[in-house]
Amino acid sequence: MTRARRRWVGAAVGSALALIALSAALAPGAAAQGDVTSDHTITVNGEGEASAAPDVAYVTVGVQTQNASAAAAVAENSRRMSAVLDAMRGRGLGSRDLQTSGLNVSPQFDREQQVTGYQATNNVTITVHEVDRAGELLDAALAAGANRIGGLRFGISDTAALHEQALADAMRVARGRADALAGAMGLRIVGVVSVTETSVAVPQPRAAVAYAASAPGPGAAPPVESGELQVRTQVRAAFRFEP
Repeated sequence: MTRARRRWVGAAVGSALALIALSAALAPGAAAQGDVTSDHTITVNGEGEASAAPDVAYVTVGVQTQNASAAAAVAENSRRMSAVLDAMRGRGLGSRDLQTSGLNVSPQFDREQQVTGYQATNNVTITVHEVDRAGELLDAALAAGANRIGGLRFGISDTAALHEQALADAMRVARGRADALAGAMGLRIVGVVSVTETSVAVPQPRAAVAYAASAPGPGAAPPVESGELQVRTQVRAAFRFEP
């Protein structure tokens, strides 16, 4: 092989090695916070969240009665549940805010598995549109005849606005990461190629747990703290870059 041909072969090998090194640098997973690909795109994740005070509360209370006969247990349960519903209506709640979950009757047994009586249970979920009244209405339900508290949870009737805020926050984070990656390589972001929302979550915190409630005594309504609810989302965005 002549000296000129050896120089040409060496230059070709050097160029090939340089291309291999560049491809490795641009391969998916090369960046800590995202992917840089050879088609001039940087793909990153972004997380966002938005929070607001709840504007609706759901109070679940129940009536549990026992008697020697099933009919007597049901009659007593119906009387007390009707009193609870009347108490809620008397405080401005409508039928759409009161949802009963159905009556259940079950026999009670002694140690010898002999029937000793019957137990009837019925629950109602109360939708409270003024969350600061949740404690007041819970207290009123107990005073009217409810003897079980099934739960208290808070929500937001329309989460669309919060979702949009969380998405904007996630995109801001994603763009910041893309700019940081591009800047570290001496590049600049020139546009968005694609965006996908990969997850969204609207947690529902519970402020009370189920327990048997004794007859309420005189005093203030049970304290209730609604806190805040958060909408969290994550996006995956691909940005185009140029030197």
